[in-house]
Amino acid sequence: MLEIAKIMANEYTPLVREAIKDTKNVYIPSGNFELLEAAAIFYGISNKCAIPLGKDISKYKIKTRDGGDFIASVHLPSLQDDIGYVPTIEMKNNWACGSMTRSSNKYPSVFSWSIDSRLSSRQGAWMNNDYKDYEYVYEFINGMISDNVANSEKFNRLRERQFITDSNITNIMIVMGDHMDFFEKIPNLTNEIKAKFASKVLEFALMEAKYYPPQMQDLILNWTVEGFIGSQVALMVMDILYENGTFQPLTEQERVTSNLLMFCDTLPQ
Repeated sequence: MLEIAKIMANEYTPLVREAIKDTKNVYIPSGNFELLEAAAIFYGISNKCAIPLGKDISKYKIKTRDGGDFIASVHLPSLQDDIGYVPTIEMKNNWACGSMTRSSNKYPSVFSWSIDSRLSSRQGAWMNNDYKDYEYVYEFINGMISDNVANSEKFNRLRERQFITDSNITNIMIVMGDHMDFFEKIPNLTNEIKAKFASKVLEFALMEAKYYPPQMQDLILNWTVEGFIGSQVALMVMDILYENGTFQPLTEQERVTSNLLMFCDTLPQ
């Protein structure tokens, strides 16, 4: 993953920055355009850089009478075989949740995408990420609610998440327009970049599959290859970009909205 992250930092991230450089209708609390670039890079790596293997894994799916269609998995406790092995990186430090999207029926233009990790100051991931938060932001920036007793619950929630400051300034990134228009600008992984590490990913997946019974190996192979490049690799890429000076270190204010984008039809004044 670290080898791939280095390649992605050098070759994929410039493509993303070029693709969104002309984005104009965006509100960034600190005015630092790098914050939008970083979010776009994280989104691209997490959502547009998978290596499709294309194996048919339908036989592993459980279909319930209520319409469920899923694969059940059980994780068993395990111990490290080679006690002398010292990992290059602590993977637990590279945790990041999956892409969280929220939309609103009340305000159709309102949409959000976010990923929580150690780069953000948000807590609770999906359990603390309510679609109503973004409806409240929308109402706030459009002057639809006043800071009074009647709206105290809404304002308390926005301040609790630091989406607005104590002095009532909007503190998250907002892009005006449809979210799909923005995300479609972000390029897929090119075949030229993919060719530099696809064989290594497959080799790793084959080794991983051997730890499982033969009847499960197709599933593990498919999961490992297609899920290899995701949030963890994206977080490693961001570490590289912050450490090598491509991006300036995040301030505490910026950590509130790091890898969080809200979309709607208006921007804060």
